[in-house]
Amino acid sequence: MLLRFVLTFICLWGLSGFAEGQQHYRIVSYNVENLFDIQDDPDTRDEDFTPFGRLHWNQEKYTDKLLKLAEVVKAVGEGEFPVFIGLCEVENRRVLEDLTQKTGLTEGGYGIVHRDSPDARGIDVAFLYRKALFRVIDEEFLPIPFSPEEEVFTRDILYVSGILEQDTLHFMVCHFPSMSGGEAGSEWKRKRAAAVVKEKVGELQSKNPEAAIVIMGDLNGKADRPAQTVVLDTKDSGTEHIQSGHLYNTGYYLLNQGYGSYKYKGIWQTIDHIIVSGALLNGNHVLRTDPKLQVFNPRFLLEEDKTYYGFKPFRTYLGPRYHGGYSDHLPIYLDLKRE
Repeated sequence: MLLRFVLTFICLWGLSGFAEGQQHYRIVSYNVENLFDIQDDPDTRDEDFTPFGRLHWNQEKYTDKLLKLAEVVKAVGEGEFPVFIGLCEVENRRVLEDLTQKTGLTEGGYGIVHRDSPDARGIDVAFLYRKALFRVIDEEFLPIPFSPEEEVFTRDILYVSGILEQDTLHFMVCHFPSMSGGEAGSEWKRKRAAAVVKEKVGELQSKNPEAAIVIMGDLNGKADRPAQTVVLDTKDSGTEHIQSGHLYNTGYYLLNQGYGSYKYKGIWQTIDHIIVSGALLNGNHVLRTDPKLQVFNPRFLLEEDKTYYGFKPFRTYLGPRYHGGYSDHLPIYLDLKRE
Protein backbone atom coordinates (compact mmCIF):
# COMPACT_ATOMS: atom_id res chain seq x y z
CA MET A 1 0.00 0.00 0.00
CA LEU A 2 2.82 2.38 0.94
CA LEU A 3 4.67 1.54 -2.28
CA ARG A 4 1.57 2.31 -4.35
CA PHE A 5 1.18 5.67 -2.60
CA VAL A 6 4.83 6.56 -3.23
CA LEU A 7 4.63 5.60 -6.91
CA THR A 8 1.42 7.60 -7.36
CA PHE A 9 3.00 10.62 -5.67
CA ILE A 10 6.07 10.40 -7.91
CA CYS A 11 3.94 10.22 -11.07
CA LEU A 12 1.79 13.18 -10.05
CA TRP A 13 4.82 15.20 -8.97
CA GLY A 14 6.51 14.38 -12.28
CA LEU A 15 3.58 15.66 -14.35
CA SER A 16 3.29 18.75 -12.18
CA GLY A 17 7.00 19.41 -12.47
CA PHE A 18 6.81 18.96 -16.23
CA ALA A 19 4.04 21.55 -16.45
CA GLU A 20 5.86 23.98 -14.18
CA GLY A 21 8.94 23.68 -16.37
CA GLN A 22 7.04 24.97 -19.40
CA GLN A 23 7.74 28.65 -20.11
CA HIS A 24 5.12 28.81 -22.81
CA TYR A 25 2.50 26.63 -24.48
CA ARG A 26 2.55 26.94 -28.25
CA ILE A 27 -0.66 26.91 -30.29
CA VAL A 28 -0.20 26.01 -33.96
CA SER A 29 -2.73 26.22 -36.79
CA TYR A 30 -1.81 24.51 -40.04
CA ASN A 31 -3.64 23.73 -43.27
CA VAL A 32 -1.65 20.71 -44.41
CA GLU A 33 -2.95 20.52 -48.01
CA ASN A 34 -4.83 17.29 -48.54
CA LEU A 35 -3.43 14.77 -46.08
CA PHE A 36 -5.11 11.68 -47.52
CA ASP A 37 -4.32 8.03 -47.05
CA ILE A 38 -4.13 5.90 -50.20
CA GLN A 39 -7.38 3.97 -49.69
CA ASP A 40 -10.56 4.77 -51.59
CA ASP A 41 -13.40 5.82 -49.29
CA PRO A 42 -16.68 4.95 -51.06
CA ASP A 43 -18.52 7.70 -49.16
CA THR A 44 -16.36 10.63 -50.35
CA ARG A 45 -14.80 11.97 -53.53
CA ASP A 46 -11.24 10.93 -52.68
CA GLU A 47 -10.56 8.83 -55.79
CA ASP A 48 -7.84 11.22 -56.97
CA PHE A 49 -5.76 10.37 -53.90
CA THR A 50 -5.34 6.68 -54.65
CA PRO A 51 -2.56 4.81 -56.49
CA PHE A 52 -4.60 4.54 -59.69
CA GLY A 53 -6.36 7.87 -59.34
CA ARG A 54 -5.68 11.09 -61.23
CA LEU A 55 -2.92 12.17 -58.82
CA HIS A 56 -1.29 8.72 -58.50
CA TRP A 57 -1.13 9.06 -54.72
CA ASN A 58 0.79 6.07 -53.35
CA GLN A 59 2.39 4.78 -50.15
CA GLU A 60 5.77 6.36 -50.90
CA LYS A 61 4.27 9.81 -51.40
CA TYR A 62 2.00 9.42 -48.37
CA THR A 63 4.87 8.40 -46.10
CA ASP A 64 6.99 11.27 -47.37
CA LYS A 65 4.14 13.70 -46.66
CA LEU A 66 3.79 12.41 -43.09
CA LEU A 67 7.52 12.76 -42.43
CA LYS A 68 7.56 16.26 -43.88
CA LEU A 69 4.62 17.41 -41.75
CA ALA A 70 6.22 15.94 -38.63
CA GLU A 71 9.38 17.86 -39.52
CA VAL A 72 7.36 21.08 -39.67
CA VAL A 73 5.63 20.47 -36.35
CA LYS A 74 8.93 19.79 -34.60
CA ALA A 75 10.54 22.83 -36.19
CA VAL A 76 7.73 25.23 -35.31
CA GLY A 77 8.03 24.09 -31.69
CA GLU A 78 11.60 25.43 -31.55
CA GLY A 79 12.93 22.69 -29.31
CA GLU A 80 9.62 21.73 -27.68
CA PHE A 81 6.64 19.93 -29.17
CA PRO A 82 3.74 22.38 -29.63
CA VAL A 83 1.07 21.73 -27.02
CA PHE A 84 -1.94 22.44 -29.25
CA ILE A 85 -2.25 21.90 -33.00
CA GLY A 86 -5.30 22.67 -35.11
CA LEU A 87 -5.17 20.96 -38.50
CA CYS A 88 -7.15 21.54 -41.68
CA GLU A 89 -7.47 19.20 -44.68
CA VAL A 90 -6.97 15.81 -43.04
CA GLU A 91 -8.94 12.87 -44.39
CA ASN A 92 -9.62 10.72 -41.34
CA ARG A 93 -8.41 9.51 -37.98
CA ARG A 94 -6.05 7.02 -39.56
CA VAL A 95 -3.85 9.74 -41.10
CA LEU A 96 -3.75 11.49 -37.71
CA GLU A 97 -2.69 8.28 -35.98
CA ASP A 98 -0.01 7.72 -38.61
CA LEU A 99 1.21 11.30 -38.21
CA THR A 100 1.43 11.16 -34.43
CA GLN A 101 2.52 7.53 -33.98
CA LYS A 102 4.69 6.64 -36.99
CA THR A 103 6.89 9.71 -37.26
CA GLY A 104 9.13 11.78 -35.01
CA LEU A 105 6.02 13.11 -33.27
CA THR A 106 5.66 9.92 -31.23
CA GLU A 107 7.64 11.45 -28.37
CA GLY A 108 5.19 14.35 -28.23
CA GLY A 109 2.52 12.08 -26.75
CA TYR A 110 -0.34 13.60 -28.72
CA GLY A 111 -4.02 12.94 -28.20
CA ILE A 112 -6.45 13.30 -31.11
CA VAL A 113 -9.88 14.90 -31.41
CA HIS A 114 -11.51 14.23 -34.79
CA ARG A 115 -14.71 13.13 -36.48
CA ASP A 116 -15.49 12.54 -40.15
CA SER A 117 -17.36 15.57 -41.46
CA PRO A 118 -19.98 16.03 -44.20
CA ASP A 119 -17.37 17.56 -46.52
CA ALA A 120 -17.88 16.18 -50.01
CA ARG A 121 -14.15 15.64 -50.60
CA GLY A 122 -13.70 14.02 -47.21
CA ILE A 123 -11.37 16.64 -45.72
CA ASP A 124 -11.82 17.44 -42.05
CA VAL A 125 -10.41 19.50 -39.23
CA ALA A 126 -8.66 17.96 -36.22
CA PHE A 127 -7.18 18.94 -32.88
CA LEU A 128 -3.97 17.48 -31.46
CA TYR A 129 -2.89 18.08 -27.88
CA ARG A 130 -0.14 16.88 -25.59
CA LYS A 131 -1.79 14.49 -23.16
CA ALA A 132 0.83 15.10 -20.46
CA LEU A 133 -0.16 18.78 -20.25
CA PHE A 134 -3.79 19.14 -21.28
CA ARG A 135 -6.81 17.19 -20.03
CA VAL A 136 -9.82 17.22 -22.35
CA ILE A 137 -13.13 17.60 -20.53
CA ASP A 138 -15.51 18.12 -23.45
CA GLU A 139 -15.60 17.88 -27.22
CA GLU A 140 -18.33 18.72 -29.70
CA PHE A 141 -18.72 18.86 -33.47
CA LEU A 142 -20.90 21.76 -34.56
CA PRO A 143 -22.53 21.35 -37.99
CA ILE A 144 -23.01 24.37 -40.24
CA PRO A 145 -26.70 24.49 -41.19
CA PHE A 146 -27.13 24.46 -44.96
CA SER A 147 -30.37 23.30 -46.53
CA PRO A 148 -30.43 20.42 -49.04
CA GLU A 149 -31.32 22.94 -51.75
CA GLU A 150 -28.17 24.94 -51.03
CA GLU A 151 -26.03 21.86 -51.66
CA VAL A 152 -23.14 22.96 -49.46
CA PHE A 153 -21.30 20.10 -47.78
CA THR A 154 -18.52 21.42 -45.61
CA ARG A 155 -16.53 20.85 -42.46
CA ASP A 156 -18.01 20.96 -38.95
CA ILE A 157 -16.66 23.36 -36.34
CA LEU A 158 -14.62 21.31 -33.87
CA TYR A 159 -14.97 22.42 -30.24
CA VAL A 160 -12.73 21.18 -27.42
CA SER A 161 -12.44 22.31 -23.82
CA GLY A 162 -9.97 21.18 -21.21
CA ILE A 163 -7.68 22.02 -18.34
CA LEU A 164 -4.18 23.45 -18.62
CA GLU A 165 -2.43 24.63 -15.46
CA GLN A 166 -5.75 24.59 -13.56
CA ASP A 167 -7.19 27.01 -16.12
CA THR A 168 -10.05 26.04 -18.44
CA LEU A 169 -9.40 26.66 -22.13
CA HIS A 170 -11.90 26.49 -24.99
CA PHE A 171 -10.72 25.78 -28.55
CA MET A 172 -12.55 25.87 -31.86
CA VAL A 173 -10.89 24.57 -35.02
CA CYS A 174 -12.46 25.83 -38.24
CA HIS A 175 -12.11 25.46 -41.98
CA PHE A 176 -14.71 27.81 -43.45
CA PRO A 177 -16.16 27.21 -46.95
CA SER A 178 -13.87 28.13 -49.82
CA MET A 179 -14.01 31.15 -52.14
CA SER A 180 -15.02 28.91 -55.04
CA GLY A 181 -17.35 30.91 -57.28
CA GLY A 182 -15.74 34.19 -56.25
CA GLU A 183 -15.02 35.77 -52.89
CA ALA A 184 -18.02 38.10 -52.80
CA GLY A 185 -20.44 35.52 -54.15
CA SER A 186 -19.39 32.89 -51.60
CA GLU A 187 -19.09 35.12 -48.52
CA TRP A 188 -22.57 34.12 -47.34
CA LYS A 189 -21.30 30.59 -46.77
CA ARG A 190 -18.47 31.80 -44.54
CA LYS A 191 -20.86 34.10 -42.69
CA ARG A 192 -23.06 31.07 -42.02
CA ALA A 193 -20.07 29.21 -40.57
CA ALA A 194 -19.04 32.25 -38.52
CA ALA A 195 -22.55 32.43 -37.06
CA VAL A 196 -22.13 28.91 -35.65
CA VAL A 197 -18.86 29.95 -34.01
CA LYS A 198 -20.40 33.15 -32.66
CA GLU A 199 -23.32 31.24 -31.15
CA LYS A 200 -20.94 28.88 -29.33
CA VAL A 201 -18.86 31.81 -28.07
CA GLY A 202 -22.03 33.44 -26.74
CA GLU A 203 -23.00 30.22 -24.97
CA LEU A 204 -19.59 29.97 -23.30
CA GLN A 205 -19.50 33.63 -22.27
CA SER A 206 -23.03 33.50 -20.88
CA LYS A 207 -21.77 30.89 -18.42
CA ASN A 208 -18.45 32.64 -17.81
CA PRO A 209 -17.84 36.20 -19.10
CA GLU A 210 -14.11 35.59 -18.60
CA ALA A 211 -14.03 32.43 -20.73
CA ALA A 212 -10.62 31.79 -22.33
CA ILE A 213 -11.43 31.07 -25.98
CA VAL A 214 -9.15 30.31 -28.93
CA ILE A 215 -10.58 30.10 -32.47
CA MET A 216 -8.17 28.92 -35.13
CA GLY A 217 -8.00 27.58 -38.64
CA ASP A 218 -8.35 28.43 -42.30
CA LEU A 219 -11.23 30.92 -42.48
CA ASN A 220 -10.79 31.45 -46.23
CA GLY A 221 -10.85 35.21 -45.87
CA LYS A 222 -8.71 38.05 -44.59
CA ALA A 223 -9.16 39.61 -41.17
CA ASP A 224 -11.28 42.50 -42.48
CA ARG A 225 -13.89 40.37 -44.26
CA PRO A 226 -17.57 40.43 -43.14
CA ALA A 227 -17.61 36.87 -41.79
CA GLN A 228 -15.11 38.02 -39.19
CA THR A 229 -15.70 41.73 -38.61
CA VAL A 230 -19.51 41.65 -38.86
CA VAL A 231 -20.60 38.17 -37.76
CA LEU A 232 -17.81 37.31 -35.31
CA ASP A 233 -17.34 41.02 -34.53
CA THR A 234 -13.58 40.60 -34.25
CA LYS A 235 -11.30 43.47 -33.26
CA ASP A 236 -7.64 44.22 -33.81
CA SER A 237 -5.65 42.60 -30.98
CA GLY A 238 -3.33 45.61 -31.08
CA THR A 239 -6.04 47.92 -29.79
CA GLU A 240 -5.37 49.74 -26.53
CA HIS A 241 -8.46 48.82 -24.51
CA ILE A 242 -9.04 45.06 -24.37
CA GLN A 243 -12.42 43.79 -23.13
CA SER A 244 -12.84 40.21 -21.92
CA GLY A 245 -16.06 39.60 -23.83
CA HIS A 246 -14.77 40.67 -27.24
CA LEU A 247 -12.94 38.57 -29.81
CA TYR A 248 -9.58 39.75 -31.12
CA ASN A 249 -7.80 38.67 -34.29
CA THR A 250 -4.11 38.27 -33.50
CA GLY A 251 -3.22 38.45 -37.19
CA TYR A 252 -4.97 41.74 -37.91
CA TYR A 253 -1.63 43.52 -38.12
CA LEU A 254 -0.73 41.49 -41.23
CA LEU A 255 -3.40 43.12 -43.40
CA ASN A 256 -1.87 44.61 -46.55
CA GLN A 257 1.68 44.01 -45.34
CA GLY A 258 2.77 41.86 -48.28
CA TYR A 259 3.33 38.98 -45.88
CA GLY A 260 1.21 36.08 -44.71
CA SER A 261 0.52 32.35 -44.62
CA TYR A 262 -0.82 31.86 -48.15
CA LYS A 263 0.08 33.25 -51.58
CA TYR A 264 -2.50 33.61 -54.33
CA LYS A 265 -1.59 34.99 -57.77
CA GLY A 266 1.54 36.56 -56.39
CA ILE A 267 -0.14 38.24 -53.42
CA TRP A 268 0.67 37.16 -49.87
CA GLN A 269 -2.28 37.14 -47.51
CA THR A 270 -3.33 35.58 -44.24
CA ILE A 271 -6.49 33.52 -44.49
CA ASP A 272 -5.32 31.34 -41.59
CA HIS A 273 -6.19 32.91 -38.25
CA ILE A 274 -5.94 32.65 -34.49
CA ILE A 275 -8.66 34.65 -32.76
CA VAL A 276 -8.81 34.89 -28.97
CA SER A 277 -11.20 36.26 -26.39
CA GLY A 278 -10.10 39.41 -24.63
CA ALA A 279 -9.84 37.45 -21.40
CA LEU A 280 -6.65 35.88 -22.77
CA LEU A 281 -5.12 39.27 -23.54
CA ASN A 282 -5.97 41.40 -20.52
CA GLY A 283 -4.30 39.35 -17.79
CA ASN A 284 -7.49 37.99 -16.22
CA HIS A 285 -6.26 34.38 -16.46
CA VAL A 286 -3.30 32.40 -15.21
CA LEU A 287 -2.35 32.15 -18.88
CA ARG A 288 -2.09 34.98 -21.35
CA THR A 289 -1.50 35.01 -25.12
CA ASP A 290 0.75 37.20 -27.18
CA PRO A 291 -1.24 39.90 -29.02
CA LYS A 292 0.25 38.92 -32.39
CA LEU A 293 0.39 35.54 -34.08
CA GLN A 294 3.52 34.60 -36.00
CA VAL A 295 3.84 33.03 -39.44
CA PHE A 296 6.37 30.19 -39.50
CA ASN A 297 8.30 30.64 -42.74
CA PRO A 298 11.74 28.98 -42.67
CA ARG A 299 13.47 28.64 -46.00
CA PHE A 300 12.77 24.90 -46.30
CA LEU A 301 9.01 25.58 -46.45
CA LEU A 302 9.45 27.98 -49.36
CA GLU A 303 10.50 27.88 -52.98
CA GLU A 304 11.25 30.54 -55.56
CA ASP A 305 8.15 32.04 -57.17
CA LYS A 306 9.15 32.07 -60.83
CA THR A 307 5.79 33.36 -62.06
CA TYR A 308 5.55 36.45 -59.88
CA TYR A 309 8.42 37.32 -57.53
CA GLY A 310 10.07 36.36 -54.27
CA PHE A 311 9.05 33.10 -52.66
CA LYS A 312 5.93 31.00 -52.20
CA PRO A 313 5.00 27.95 -50.08
CA PHE A 314 6.60 24.71 -51.26
CA ARG A 315 3.49 22.66 -51.85
CA THR A 316 2.76 18.97 -52.38
CA TYR A 317 0.96 19.34 -55.70
CA LEU A 318 0.97 21.96 -58.46
CA GLY A 319 -2.39 21.28 -60.05
CA PRO A 320 -2.32 17.59 -61.02
CA ARG A 321 1.48 17.40 -60.94
CA TYR A 322 3.25 15.99 -57.88
CA HIS A 323 5.70 18.59 -56.59
CA GLY A 324 6.96 16.88 -53.42
CA GLY A 325 6.67 19.78 -50.99
CA TYR A 326 4.99 20.35 -47.65
CA SER A 327 1.80 22.39 -48.06
CA ASP A 328 0.35 25.35 -49.95
CA HIS A 329 -0.08 27.10 -46.58
CA LEU A 330 2.46 28.10 -43.96
CA PRO A 331 1.78 27.31 -40.29
CA ILE A 332 0.87 30.10 -37.90
CA TYR A 333 1.42 30.03 -34.15
CA LEU A 334 0.71 31.88 -30.92
CA ASP A 335 2.12 31.34 -27.43
CA LEU A 336 0.23 31.01 -24.17
CA LYS A 337 2.36 32.27 -21.31
CA ARG A 338 1.99 32.08 -17.56
CA GLU A 339 1.12 35.41 -15.94
